[in-house]
Amino acid sequence: MTGSLYLNPWRTKHMAEHRIRTVFLWKGFVAGSGSAGTTVDSDPIDLRDKSVKGNYSVSYTVGTAGGVATCGSAKLSYLGCPIYGGTYIAPTNGTFATLGNAGGSNIVSITPPVMPFMKVRATIGTSGTSLVTAALHVQ
Repeated sequence: MTGSLYLNPWRTKHMAEHRIRTVFLWKGFVAGSGSAGTTVDSDPIDLRDKSVKGNYSVSYTVGTAGGVATCGSAKLSYLGCPIYGGTYIAPTNGTFATLGNAGGSNIVSITPPVMPFMKVRATIGTSGTSLVTAALHVQ
């Protein structure tokens, strides 16, 4: 059917399987006070309609904030829960990044267990105030 709006169902499904969806977790979020560490969780992420292939990665940047020379050390991990408002649990292999006081940036592939809801957690140490930006990418 040349020149029509006909959509091939196979092509539409095939294209959807290759789509990458991005969920911003924090954009320039200031965490920690320099004297006391802090733990901050992202909002819950509903993975039921986002993941077709089960491929996940996280891009992140942790840097200094507030004129402090170093940022607090940071640990990034993911948590899962079978219900949206339930208690989110960190699996044994849930930590995917550990950074020192210099901070850093990276893109890492993660393999969370099959779970309908997920949060990402940033745990900031006491060395300084950190500026955290992170996004979850799902295929």
